[in-house]
Amino acid sequence: MLNLTNIQGNILRGYASFPHAQFLFFAIDNADDAKAFIRRLLDMEAVTPALWRAKPDATLNIAFTFEGLRALGVPAESLATFPSEFQEGMKHRADELGDIDESSPEHWDDPWRTHRVHMLITIYGRTEPALAAHCQRLRDLLPNGMQELKPDQPAGQLQIDGKLTRKEHFGFEDGLSNPAVEGVPDRDSKDRENVGNPDDKGRFRKIPLGEFLLGHPGDGGELAPMPLPHLLAHDGTYLVFRKLEQDVVRFRRYLEQQADAFARAIPGGLPPDITAQDFLAAKMMGRWQDGSSLINYPERPGKDRRNTFGYAGDPAGARCPLGAHVRRANPRDALGFGGKTMSRHRLIRRGIAYGKFLPRGEEPESQETRGIIFIALNSGFDQFEFVQQKWMNFGDDFEQGNDTDPIAGNRPVIGGRRSAQMMIPGDEASGRRPFICFDIPRFVTTRGGDYFFVPSLAALGLLASGRVVA
Repeated sequence: MLNLTNIQGNILRGYASFPHAQFLFFAIDNADDAKAFIRRLLDMEAVTPALWRAKPDATLNIAFTFEGLRALGVPAESLATFPSEFQEGMKHRADELGDIDESSPEHWDDPWRTHRVHMLITIYGRTEPALAAHCQRLRDLLPNGMQELKPDQPAGQLQIDGKLTRKEHFGFEDGLSNPAVEGVPDRDSKDRENVGNPDDKGRFRKIPLGEFLLGHPGDGGELAPMPLPHLLAHDGTYLVFRKLEQDVVRFRRYLEQQADAFARAIPGGLPPDITAQDFLAAKMMGRWQDGSSLINYPERPGKDRRNTFGYAGDPAGARCPLGAHVRRANPRDALGFGGKTMSRHRLIRRGIAYGKFLPRGEEPESQETRGIIFIALNSGFDQFEFVQQKWMNFGDDFEQGNDTDPIAGNRPVIGGRRSAQMMIPGDEASGRRPFICFDIPRFVTTRGGDYFFVPSLAALGLLASGRVVA
């Protein structure tokens, strides 16, 4: 039975209508003070559930690292039942995640580089003043036994030409597709853009709740392993938090360097309103900047963000290249077996941008950093790690050999050089010839993050009581 009032917000239902966000990080020095702090937030009904009676001006949600649960006084018998990936933490799994060289933990930003964060509090606001006021009220409640780790992390929807947008810094519409989950009612048009997993007849079915929430049946009808006691785990989930810096200048310069050669592979030239840079960027991403899919619109944008498409009808990647970012992140029916190959590897993603959008023409003066706060939610970290290891940083499932994701992949040393390549297949229908992107540099660098457990509201009450018994 799905009880949305017990599940924390921003898991099954996103905060798309809250364009401003602040991520606050805390260390727990005194367990009793931390428990009293959680208890007070619950008594004030400050923790936002997935279903509210009236829409708030700002939201608040809480998550803990493994060390945070330990600092809160959760007994060792219970801690031992949590997944090994959670116990180790993201920093210690850097090699498995491809966080090497510039992305390695010794180069991360604070507080990730110098501290082990215990508690993450996320606050989203409908307006910037509402967000600031909510953050201040929280800080006013902070007890002596908890320390806020600096710096905090502001984020928000990008403002471009004076308007808030859903774009990320490379210029693409973001957050277009999340899993459609069984039992979760569609709330608005954005929810209806989500799709489930493909079946062997080319249709889409909603995904069982247990793929994302503990204590519920998953895609195979079984329950994901639950830490003890089950009251602590039920209706909870695991959260992946990653600060990913985007090198917009490098991305645009690479497109400019490749544009002339790519244009020569297109017979008859491009439509007058499409540049070679736009076309090449779409082939690398797997969508046009307006969100329309290359499967439905292979030659020009369609201003159509529908997600009810598959890749099985494009086996060679003539429309959407086999190695394109969005095809790798969610292969849909591309890997055969009626979509079952990827049905256990879907992620609920709640990413949001940080930093200011960089207008074209201002690249030489750009000194600011910018990127995405990547948030993924699952009933186990193995789902995220599989996608990261096998699909982002290794291309064999997509007939790409060792080629990594062209947008977000790491860049291993090949032939003494740290770069990557991507094959863009030709298209017999249009006469477009194959094209290889050589020497793709790193565009996305990890700057911090960790693995978190997001308890239900009932579980937060249990943690605050100090009566967790495995």
